[in-house]
Amino acid sequence: MDLLTVGLFLLIVAFAAITQTITGFAMGLIIVAVSTALDIMPLLEVTAIISIISMVNIILVLRGTVSRIDVKVLGQIALGLVPSLVVGFWWLDQFAMIWDQGLKMVLGFMVMTAGISMMLKPGRWRNRSGPFVTVGTGLLGGLFGGLYSAAGAPIAYLIYRQPLAIAVIRSTLLAIFLLSTTLRAGIGVAYGHFTGPVVMQTAMALPLVILISVALKSVLQALPEVWVRRWVFLVLQGVGAWLIIQPVL
Repeated sequence: MDLLTVGLFLLIVAFAAITQTITGFAMGLIIVAVSTALDIMPLLEVTAIISIISMVNIILVLRGTVSRIDVKVLGQIALGLVPSLVVGFWWLDQFAMIWDQGLKMVLGFMVMTAGISMMLKPGRWRNRSGPFVTVGTGLLGGLFGGLYSAAGAPIAYLIYRQPLAIAVIRSTLLAIFLLSTTLRAGIGVAYGHFTGPVVMQTAMALPLVILISVALKSVLQALPEVWVRRWVFLVLQGVGAWLIIQPVL
């Protein structure tokens, strides 16, 4: 990877870390979508890097808020997420080379849908979702987490509709994503996905993520979240469309 590509990748990581610090999700989605669209590195490599830097980002942001986690929601999501994440990872490992274009198109549709969901302001339900809905959402999120290291979109949409305080929602989301990234990183190590180049690129990205998550947290969280969501929406729609049409050009 040349210096220009390294700089571009770190710029993508910085934008994603800023978004995650402000909104509580979308870091993995932004990195995998933009990096894949620009062909910066293979999908297997970028998803391995995401699992580590997302995990570190979440640990730093989650500090001091563990008591706000809704353990019931976390447990129900985990029931669906864990097995489907393993399946999604296995699928990526087996078919990344032979179905690369198809995986990019699926990612494109997922990215555009996630971008739209970020702009929606769904009303809160009066009652919590039932266990079947919550576990089912965990299944869907886990599949995307295994495939693309980006489990957030369906899970975030569901959790934000629950009749919970916003602080509880954000802490619970972070706990869910900590579970998914830690599990994915562990499986990645077992499968040998952390090659020399992946470790080097992860080491370059981590200080940037730490700086944004710790040193700039108070400044970033003072920014209007709606502005950030609008920018991310535009980026995801453009990137998602390109991922869909690129394989057929």
